[in-house]
Amino acid sequence: MNVSNRRLQQVSAFVLGLIISFTNGPVLAQLTAAPSFVDGKPSVEQHTQITAPESLENFSALSDQEERGRQLYLAGQFSAAIAQWQQLVAMHARQNNVFAQASTLSNLALGYQKLGQWEEAQAAIARSFDLLAQNYTETPKTLDYWQVRAQVLMAQGSGQRDVGQVEEAFETWQQAADAYTRTEDSAGYGRAQINQAQALRELGFYARAQEKLVTLQQTLETQPVSLLKATLLRRLGEALKLAESVSEAQTALTQSLEIANQYDNKTEKSSTLLSLGNLARSQGDVNAAAAFYAEALAAVSTLSAAQKIPIQLAQLSLWVSTANWREVATLWPAIQSQFEDLSPSRSSVYHQVSWAKMLIVFNQALTKASKATPREISSVPWITVAAQLQKAAQQAQQLVDVRAESHAVGLLGQVYEQTQQWEIAQAQTQRALRLAQGEADIAYRWQWQLGRVLKSPMNPQRSFQKAIEAYEQAIVSLTRLRGDLAMGSDRTQFSFKKNVEPVYRQLVDLLLKTDPQANNYQANLARAQDVIESLRLAELDNYFKEACIDIQPVDISQVDPAAAIVYSILLDDRLSVIWRLPNQPLQQFSTAISAGEVADVTKGLRQQLVIRSRRDYYDSAQQLYRWLIEPAEEALVKSDVETIVFVLDGPLQNVPMAALYDGEHFLIEDYNVALTPGLKLLNPQPWDTGDLSTLIAGLTESRFGLAPLPYVATEIDNIKGNISRSNILLNQEFTQQSLPTTLKAARYPIVHIATHGQFGSTPEETYLVAWDEPIEVREISQILQANLGDRKAIELLVLSACETASGDQSAALGLSGVAVKAGARSTLGTLWAINDEATSYFIDRFYDQLTQPGATRASALRAAQLTLLSDPQYKHPIYWAPYLLLGSWL
Repeated sequence: MNVSNRRLQQVSAFVLGLIISFTNGPVLAQLTAAPSFVDGKPSVEQHTQITAPESLENFSALSDQEERGRQLYLAGQFSAAIAQWQQLVAMHARQNNVFAQASTLSNLALGYQKLGQWEEAQAAIARSFDLLAQNYTETPKTLDYWQVRAQVLMAQGSGQRDVGQVEEAFETWQQAADAYTRTEDSAGYGRAQINQAQALRELGFYARAQEKLVTLQQTLETQPVSLLKATLLRRLGEALKLAESVSEAQTALTQSLEIANQYDNKTEKSSTLLSLGNLARSQGDVNAAAAFYAEALAAVSTLSAAQKIPIQLAQLSLWVSTANWREVATLWPAIQSQFEDLSPSRSSVYHQVSWAKMLIVFNQALTKASKATPREISSVPWITVAAQLQKAAQQAQQLVDVRAESHAVGLLGQVYEQTQQWEIAQAQTQRALRLAQGEADIAYRWQWQLGRVLKSPMNPQRSFQKAIEAYEQAIVSLTRLRGDLAMGSDRTQFSFKKNVEPVYRQLVDLLLKTDPQANNYQANLARAQDVIESLRLAELDNYFKEACIDIQPVDISQVDPAAAIVYSILLDDRLSVIWRLPNQPLQQFSTAISAGEVADVTKGLRQQLVIRSRRDYYDSAQQLYRWLIEPAEEALVKSDVETIVFVLDGPLQNVPMAALYDGEHFLIEDYNVALTPGLKLLNPQPWDTGDLSTLIAGLTESRFGLAPLPYVATEIDNIKGNISRSNILLNQEFTQQSLPTTLKAARYPIVHIATHGQFGSTPEETYLVAWDEPIEVREISQILQANLGDRKAIELLVLSACETASGDQSAALGLSGVAVKAGARSTLGTLWAINDEATSYFIDRFYDQLTQPGATRASALRAAQLTLLSDPQYKHPIYWAPYLLLGSWL
């Protein structure tokens, strides 16, 4: 190597050795330079096809331009960075520097991806691969070749994931990891592993994703301490947080902080403290989050505005979410005063947008609670918020960043919505929608906003029909976003309750306001049903943090002409109920009542029903009857209905419909009762009662500190007495492994599990207890569907001795979630744990009825409940009411 080339290496070591990570969600892409070095160390001798610059001056110019591109990218000025790199690609091409060309092209691809220019990004990636394939044919390949290939693969995977090609992205990142292993680039390998884990999570392979992240964490523990390790640990912690692996995330971030402190690197320390604050906040620990944010600010005494503002915005968001208005009033002007110190960039635009978004919430809250707000706290002048958003929009326009511009303009439309300047609000919202260019994660916001503007009673130009159309478009966008919403990816990091659920409810509200005399009244009622079903699906997706099931149309008149379907939905000012009766038009009934009042009545009934010595549940049970059943009572009697199937909303899911009371009878005394999270979610189908082969798994002994269940043995004997074809896994035989193994060996239309369990408000709180360990709901799904192949689904899943966690209306999703995820056509569960002896008695009656000619699952359940109701020992609803049949009632 000549002196000129050696000097070139010395000068470039710092610039070319930098490894910089970016996060798109938890996905990490590597911004690269011409890779003459790996991790800042000389690589193998340059291949003869890589030509060095003719002089150090030329090299210095290339390095400067490369660094300018980096800094512009880091600052969010992607168009400017692209321009720099386009020039650099041409310069490298003139020098026939293949590796530098391919590397810079991968940077170009990252820049194009940030701007949503997918075709350009794909072309840059393809050109990189072509350069490597056409100009580098030697075997074995050098470290430089593998380093560049890995970098290009990382960029390619990032683009694939961004356009929804998650499986392809996973495979690409696997290839990148393999390439990095050839270069001994542990940091690059770590980034590729983190990305693979996120792809696995998005594809629904939670266990594999978790295993990969934990393995990486263990691998990092054995590596020598370095600042690079600190950065990678921080990124790992952020990915683990998104995967809801809180303990592991805490460990990774704590290790990262320790290394940053060891090196006294204040910038890295500040970044990790910010991540620790975000983790604490996600767990509801406001005090810890506030302390971490304060420490992050104090970590660097001379923070620039670019470093300080993200931390202060995290603080502002925390104070807004906790209604700490004094802190908000102090902090918002301090943040705004620093915006002028930021150079125009995508990040600066988003900082201003985030600031404005939180101040809109602040102003809205102060308006609602004006009497309780201290006098010295005043709202932010709307003109101040609007002016800042206009600046942000102008900056985004200068940067040619239409996505960022859409965010700024759309939020400006929301400001005008708040100030009731309807014409301007509509114009700005429509402009933001055009700028969104079909990107569903931002388009749905502006479609929803447009619907709100068009339906507002204060808008003189309001149009319900145009508002409905806007809402329908928002629902379509949300459907496209289904996977991202469920995963909680960074593209859709917001509250389901605040930012998704209202879209569905407000559309139903509009549809149900249609004039009953209008030609489209029935069509709108039918559409309202569909939207309620879609909301139930979205709730389950959000519960599981994954898109859990596909829906199929159902014609209930062809499935069961003797069934009535009841859809309930809680709206801002009323409880609405849609009745679908056999051979009759749809009917809608509404009661002017707040959601809070409905919640109070349902909570009271739930509490009253589980007290055996009391009879004060009658009033609450009758109140719910008046709201849900009484308006349709006359039509119900005339329709010869045998079964009422409920699609329940919110707190109504926490109480048994069988216990509704008309003043003389419980509902179960007159009708079969069933529930479903949606007809399209659990398609009701009859089954062949000629084959009732049953797999029974149960515990009688105490496990994990839980009480023994001695009557489970009697329960099992009773089932065997009714169904001879039974296979039993009892106590030590009932393990997490034995259940799927047994299910694989033969088909069992009925699976009966008698053990402790709970249907909780999160998947982690929803479990069944096996002999060796509790089985979480996602694992239950995998076990029960093990190797189904061409076999039919489980027809009936019975979960005995389990209960639904009380006190949280989302806990009812636990039982629905088990029903959906298990893949069973029907699931029989309970809202609360019942006396063992009563359970044994009930199960005996249920299976006895199930074997009778012409029996359905719902009729067997009703007969068993009526048997208990007629027995003086068990007539109280505490014994017979909690049983719920979800799914097919046939």
